[in-house]
Amino acid sequence: MRRSVSLSLALVAAAVTPPAWAHATPGARADAHAPIGVMAEHVHREGEWMVGYRLMRSYQDALRDGTDHVSKERTYSSVAAGGYGYHTAPTRMAMNMHMLEAMYGWSDGLTLMLMANYVDMSMDAELHAHGPAAPVPHRMDASGWGDTEIAALFDAGRTAHGRWVGKVGLSLPTGSVSTRDAMPHGSHGAMIPMRMGYTMQLGSGTYDLRPALTYSELRDGWSWGVQASAVLRLDDNDQGYRFGHRGEATAWVARLWNRSVSTSLRVLGTRWGNVHGRDDDLSVAMSPENDPQAQGGRRVDVGLGVNLMAPPGALGGQRLALEFLRPVYQDLDGPQLATDWTLNAGWQFAF
Repeated sequence: MRRSVSLSLALVAAAVTPPAWAHATPGARADAHAPIGVMAEHVHREGEWMVGYRLMRSYQDALRDGTDHVSKERTYSSVAAGGYGYHTAPTRMAMNMHMLEAMYGWSDGLTLMLMANYVDMSMDAELHAHGPAAPVPHRMDASGWGDTEIAALFDAGRTAHGRWVGKVGLSLPTGSVSTRDAMPHGSHGAMIPMRMGYTMQLGSGTYDLRPALTYSELRDGWSWGVQASAVLRLDDNDQGYRFGHRGEATAWVARLWNRSVSTSLRVLGTRWGNVHGRDDDLSVAMSPENDPQAQGGRRVDVGLGVNLMAPPGALGGQRLALEFLRPVYQDLDGPQLATDWTLNAGWQFAF
């Protein structure tokens, strides 16, 4: 009987006591990093480098105004007929953003970061001349280098189980805001080169402040964190406008399955404003993509992620991560294409 009781207690203790790797040095745990969609949440030791590649792919379809869906026919129907009166209705947009990052630990409490990105986008739309002619479907494409960010990340305080990390970043206007493509025009849909709408431009054209503050904790077999961040536009660009400010708040919790694998659940809330000013080369009547007052919105996403951390050895210091997000709420200043899903993926190597 005593042996049975002792064995039972031993099994219970083994079940509730985290293994040694659950208490390992934070950098050795897969969940020591936030989900890959969260940036600038950690600092590096003095002299340590980290290089990485991230891919953010997003897909948008179905027009929305507020929380209501809007048909493409209503978008390009005349105001007299109960429509919005635009000549063109966007129907789909896909974007790939390839991000190259480098971080260097200037000291144990200060890390410097550089991030460049290459953007590849496409949008499908239909032109309707408000006459007897049938709608003309067409596709627009844009690709090239986007804006570049430089930033400083700093240790902003410690608690018994966690840490605060602050960030001060500046986005440099290295992406074009004058990208053109051939689009149909007039009642016969003749293809001519025209300036594409605001969301199809490669950059903002402005210097933008990008502050952030993150708190994260590592527990026995678990971790969690929260982050608030913003993009604050400092001036108008050369085309006479600036994008609206952007704010994000996110929270996540991660489960550590072993020292190399963790999974995460994240909630992300985003709010962004309409365009201030306007690009005179964009006809507002042509498309809601050209309308400065049809660019803002609010969205809440929920995402599932996985982190894979290579064990010490030949591949030590490398991390692979994936995260998939779907919106659960969207309120758009439309008509505007709604987000269907976002995929974040990345590889990082610290040495």
